[in-house]
This record gives sequence, C-alpha cells and structure tokens, in this order.
Amino acid sequence: MTTTREQASIALFNKLSTITDFKFKQRRAITSAALASTLKPALILLEKPEKHERGKQQTDAVRYLNFDAWVLIDAGLDKSATPIIVLNNLMDKIDPQNGGVLKADQPQTNRCTLGNLVYDCYIAGEVVKVPGDLDGQGALFIPITVVFTQAG
Repeated sequence: MTTTREQASIALFNKLSTITDFKFKQRRAITSAALASTLKPALILLEKPEKHERGKQQTDAVRYLNFDAWVLIDAGLDKSATPIIVLNNLMDKIDPQNGGVLKADQPQTNRCTLGNLVYDCYIAGEVVKVPGDLDGQGALFIPITVVFTQAG
C-alpha cells in the first residue's frame, strides 16, 4: 500500500514535535498574536501546494508534498536579549546538518524517510528568520518537502 498524504503529514508533524522546546503544536494556521507568551515557542505545520512530476520512464508520477514549518517565539522586549539566538538554536534542532530531527534515518542513503514511509524528507529552500527585535514576536519559516517515490 502506498503511504497516504495524511500518514506522511502526521509522521512529519510527530518528528518535529519531538523537539521538547515547543509548548504548543498544531497543524492549523494561527497568528503569533493569538498565542499567549506562555505557549511559545510554538510549532505550526502547514501544507502548501503539492507537485506531481512524471518520470522519464513510464512510471507513476513522483509526488512532492510541501510544508511550511512555522516556529513562533516570544522574544519579549528586553533590549539586552538577542532573539536570533533562540531562533538559531531551534533551527539547529531541526536541521539535519546539525543533528536535528530531520537527520537521515537511512544513513547508507542519507535520506530521512519518516520511518520508511516516504522516499525522503528535507528542508527545501530559503529559511526565513524574523527575530522579533522590534516587537518581541519572532519566527522561523522553514520549507520542508516530502518525496513519496524515487524519480524514474
């Protein structure tokens, strides 16, 4: 049986949720202002448009499920604090290059398969950091791609 979109989504959410710093986690959009400071850092995982790509062979289309992981922090307005430090430390807990939760679970192929559910899962693109220096509300926006099958 092929892994469903929902199975892959839950597996990714669960993997990111193992980061114990997060006090609030959900798969539904919410603004930083709507979350109490006591609920931050928070993890919000949102699905983005998915992509289908036909392989060179007459194989099934390769499916790419795309996500944004939002990490919301309350840096406060303490002028002696450096909010980017909090964001960098949280990013390191996700980044496979720093041993984060998206590290390869298939070391021989260097792929994160979400427990053998998908072909690969990785950070894909530009990570946006908003430290919150001015208003105390910081955020990371991390693009993540899940690949269901290998390209043929």
